[in-house]
Amino acid sequence: MNKEVHLPEGWKIDSIKHIHSNDFIQLYEDIINIKGRKKVYTRIKRKNYSTIVPFISNDQILVIKSYRHLVDSIQIEVPSGYIETGEDPQEAALRELKEETGYGAKEIIKIGTYTPDYSMFEQQGNLFVAYDLVNEGDQKLGSMELIEPAILTVREIMKLLSEGKILNASSIVAFYWAIDFHLNRHLHNGKASK
Repeated sequence: MNKEVHLPEGWKIDSIKHIHSNDFIQLYEDIINIKGRKKVYTRIKRKNYSTIVPFISNDQILVIKSYRHLVDSIQIEVPSGYIETGEDPQEAALRELKEETGYGAKEIIKIGTYTPDYSMFEQQGNLFVAYDLVNEGDQKLGSMELIEPAILTVREIMKLLSEGKILNASSIVAFYWAIDFHLNRHLHNGKASK
Protein backbone atom coordinates (compact mmCIF):
# COMPACT_ATOMS: atom_id res chain seq x y z
CA MET A 1 0.00 0.00 0.00
CA ASN A 2 1.44 3.33 -1.03
CA LYS A 3 -0.67 5.49 1.23
CA GLU A 4 -0.68 6.26 4.92
CA VAL A 5 -2.85 3.77 6.78
CA HIS A 6 -5.04 4.73 9.76
CA LEU A 7 -6.04 1.41 11.26
CA PRO A 8 -8.63 1.16 14.04
CA GLU A 9 -7.36 0.52 17.56
CA GLY A 10 -6.33 -3.10 17.95
CA TRP A 11 -5.65 -3.61 14.22
CA LYS A 12 -2.16 -4.19 12.78
CA ILE A 13 -0.86 -5.21 9.35
CA ASP A 14 1.46 -8.16 9.92
CA SER A 15 2.45 -8.64 6.28
CA ILE A 16 1.71 -7.76 2.68
CA LYS A 17 2.29 -10.44 0.06
CA HIS A 18 2.30 -9.74 -3.67
CA ILE A 19 0.57 -12.68 -5.38
CA HIS A 20 0.28 -11.80 -9.07
CA SER A 21 0.63 -8.92 -11.56
CA ASN A 22 -0.09 -8.30 -15.21
CA ASP A 23 -0.74 -5.19 -17.32
CA PHE A 24 -4.18 -4.72 -15.72
CA ILE A 25 -4.05 -5.84 -12.09
CA GLN A 26 -1.83 -6.38 -9.07
CA LEU A 27 -3.11 -8.96 -6.58
CA TYR A 28 -2.11 -8.83 -2.89
CA GLU A 29 -2.83 -10.72 0.32
CA ASP A 30 -2.50 -8.71 3.51
CA ILE A 31 -2.38 -10.45 6.87
CA ILE A 32 -4.25 -8.22 9.29
CA ASN A 33 -4.03 -8.85 13.01
CA ILE A 34 -7.34 -7.80 14.58
CA LYS A 35 -7.06 -7.92 18.37
CA GLY A 36 -4.91 -11.04 18.19
CA ARG A 37 -6.82 -12.83 15.42
CA LYS A 38 -5.15 -13.01 12.01
CA LYS A 39 -7.27 -12.43 8.92
CA VAL A 40 -6.29 -12.72 5.24
CA TYR A 41 -7.44 -9.68 3.29
CA THR A 42 -7.26 -10.09 -0.49
CA ARG A 43 -7.08 -6.88 -2.50
CA ILE A 44 -6.58 -5.96 -6.13
CA LYS A 45 -4.96 -2.79 -7.40
CA ARG A 46 -6.05 -1.65 -10.87
CA LYS A 47 -5.07 1.33 -13.00
CA ASN A 48 -7.16 4.44 -12.45
CA TYR A 49 -9.43 5.39 -15.32
CA SER A 50 -11.43 8.22 -16.84
CA THR A 51 -15.02 8.20 -18.02
CA ILE A 52 -16.58 10.91 -20.16
CA VAL A 53 -20.23 11.71 -20.91
CA PRO A 54 -20.41 13.69 -24.17
CA PHE A 55 -23.52 15.85 -24.60
CA ILE A 56 -24.29 16.29 -28.28
CA SER A 57 -27.18 18.67 -27.52
CA ASN A 58 -29.26 19.76 -24.53
CA ASP A 59 -31.15 16.47 -24.50
CA GLN A 60 -28.88 14.04 -26.36
CA ILE A 61 -25.80 12.08 -25.31
CA LEU A 62 -23.26 10.38 -27.55
CA VAL A 63 -23.00 6.84 -26.14
CA ILE A 64 -21.18 3.74 -27.26
CA LYS A 65 -22.60 0.30 -27.97
CA SER A 66 -19.81 -2.00 -26.90
CA TYR A 67 -19.56 -5.80 -27.14
CA ARG A 68 -18.55 -7.22 -23.76
CA HIS A 69 -17.15 -10.74 -23.67
CA LEU A 70 -18.02 -11.49 -20.02
CA VAL A 71 -21.74 -10.87 -20.54
CA ASP A 72 -21.64 -11.93 -24.24
CA SER A 73 -23.74 -8.98 -25.33
CA ILE A 74 -23.66 -5.45 -26.66
CA GLN A 75 -23.97 -2.92 -23.84
CA ILE A 76 -24.79 0.80 -23.72
CA GLU A 77 -21.87 2.63 -22.08
CA VAL A 78 -19.98 5.91 -22.06
CA PRO A 79 -16.43 6.25 -23.39
CA SER A 80 -14.01 5.13 -20.71
CA GLY A 81 -10.51 3.76 -20.29
CA TYR A 82 -7.37 3.47 -18.22
CA ILE A 83 -5.14 6.46 -17.59
CA GLU A 84 -1.85 5.69 -19.31
CA THR A 85 1.58 6.53 -17.91
CA GLY A 86 2.27 10.25 -18.32
CA GLU A 87 -1.40 11.17 -18.84
CA ASP A 88 -3.59 13.14 -16.49
CA PRO A 89 -7.25 12.10 -16.07
CA GLN A 90 -8.56 14.78 -18.46
CA GLU A 91 -6.13 13.80 -21.21
CA ALA A 92 -7.21 10.18 -20.81
CA ALA A 93 -10.90 11.16 -21.03
CA LEU A 94 -10.34 13.12 -24.25
CA ARG A 95 -8.21 10.32 -25.72
CA GLU A 96 -10.90 7.73 -24.96
CA LEU A 97 -13.61 9.96 -26.44
CA LYS A 98 -11.61 10.27 -29.68
CA GLU A 99 -10.61 6.60 -29.86
CA GLU A 100 -14.07 5.21 -29.12
CA THR A 101 -16.29 7.72 -30.98
CA GLY A 102 -14.10 9.73 -33.36
CA TYR A 103 -15.15 12.94 -31.57
CA GLY A 104 -13.27 15.61 -29.66
CA ALA A 105 -14.73 18.26 -27.36
CA LYS A 106 -14.14 21.99 -27.05
CA GLU A 107 -15.34 22.02 -23.43
CA ILE A 108 -14.64 19.36 -20.81
CA ILE A 109 -15.51 19.59 -17.12
CA LYS A 110 -14.48 17.26 -14.34
CA ILE A 111 -17.49 16.53 -12.14
CA GLY A 112 -16.16 13.96 -9.68
CA THR A 113 -14.15 10.93 -8.68
CA TYR A 114 -15.30 7.65 -7.19
CA THR A 115 -14.19 4.11 -6.51
CA PRO A 116 -16.03 1.19 -8.12
CA ASP A 117 -15.57 -1.13 -5.12
CA TYR A 118 -13.46 -0.14 -2.14
CA SER A 119 -14.03 -3.44 -0.34
CA MET A 120 -11.43 -5.21 -2.51
CA PHE A 121 -10.26 -2.90 -5.28
CA GLU A 122 -7.85 0.03 -5.17
CA GLN A 123 -8.95 2.05 -8.19
CA GLN A 124 -10.28 5.53 -8.86
CA GLY A 125 -12.68 6.57 -11.59
CA ASN A 126 -12.54 10.16 -12.84
CA LEU A 127 -15.75 11.49 -14.35
CA PHE A 128 -16.02 14.22 -16.97
CA VAL A 129 -18.75 15.78 -19.10
CA ALA A 130 -18.04 17.13 -22.56
CA TYR A 131 -19.76 19.81 -24.62
CA ASP A 132 -19.30 21.34 -28.08
CA LEU A 133 -18.34 18.08 -29.74
CA VAL A 134 -16.27 18.08 -32.93
CA ASN A 135 -16.06 15.15 -35.33
CA GLU A 136 -12.32 14.48 -35.64
CA GLY A 137 -12.42 11.42 -37.86
CA ASP A 138 -12.42 7.67 -37.46
CA GLN A 139 -12.38 5.65 -34.28
CA LYS A 140 -9.07 4.10 -33.20
CA LEU A 141 -10.12 0.86 -31.53
CA GLY A 142 -8.03 -1.84 -29.91
CA SER A 143 -8.13 -5.44 -31.14
CA MET A 144 -10.72 -6.45 -28.50
CA GLU A 145 -12.91 -3.38 -28.93
CA LEU A 146 -16.09 -3.68 -30.98
CA ILE A 147 -17.71 -0.27 -30.46
CA GLU A 148 -20.39 1.60 -32.35
CA PRO A 149 -21.23 5.22 -31.40
CA ALA A 150 -24.92 6.05 -31.04
CA ILE A 151 -27.02 9.00 -29.91
CA LEU A 152 -29.65 8.57 -27.18
CA THR A 153 -31.83 11.14 -25.50
CA VAL A 154 -31.54 11.78 -21.77
CA ARG A 155 -35.06 10.33 -21.40
CA GLU A 156 -34.05 7.11 -23.24
CA ILE A 157 -30.98 6.72 -21.01
CA MET A 158 -33.00 7.31 -17.84
CA LYS A 159 -35.50 4.67 -18.98
CA LEU A 160 -32.70 2.15 -19.62
CA LEU A 161 -31.23 2.92 -16.18
CA SER A 162 -34.58 2.54 -14.40
CA GLU A 163 -35.22 -0.78 -16.18
CA GLY A 164 -31.77 -2.12 -15.18
CA LYS A 165 -30.67 -2.42 -18.81
CA ILE A 166 -27.35 -0.64 -18.34
CA LEU A 167 -25.09 -3.08 -16.50
CA ASN A 168 -21.68 -1.40 -16.31
CA ALA A 169 -21.27 0.24 -12.88
CA SER A 170 -19.01 3.04 -14.10
CA SER A 171 -21.46 3.90 -16.87
CA ILE A 172 -24.36 3.87 -14.39
CA VAL A 173 -22.49 6.29 -12.09
CA ALA A 174 -21.42 8.41 -15.06
CA PHE A 175 -24.92 8.71 -16.54
CA TYR A 176 -26.61 9.60 -13.24
CA TRP A 177 -23.96 12.12 -12.15
CA ALA A 178 -23.56 13.68 -15.59
CA ILE A 179 -27.29 14.03 -16.25
CA ASP A 180 -27.76 15.60 -12.82
CA PHE A 181 -24.86 17.99 -13.49
CA HIS A 182 -26.19 18.82 -16.96
CA LEU A 183 -29.76 19.47 -15.81
CA ASN A 184 -28.55 21.70 -12.95
CA ARG A 185 -26.22 23.58 -15.31
CA HIS A 186 -29.03 24.02 -17.83
CA LEU A 187 -31.44 25.17 -15.11
CA HIS A 188 -28.85 27.63 -13.73
CA ASN A 189 -28.02 28.97 -17.20
CA GLY A 190 -31.72 29.32 -17.99
CA LYS A 191 -32.35 31.37 -14.82
CA ALA A 192 -29.25 33.45 -15.38
CA SER A 193 -30.42 34.44 -18.87
CA LYS A 194 -33.83 35.78 -17.70
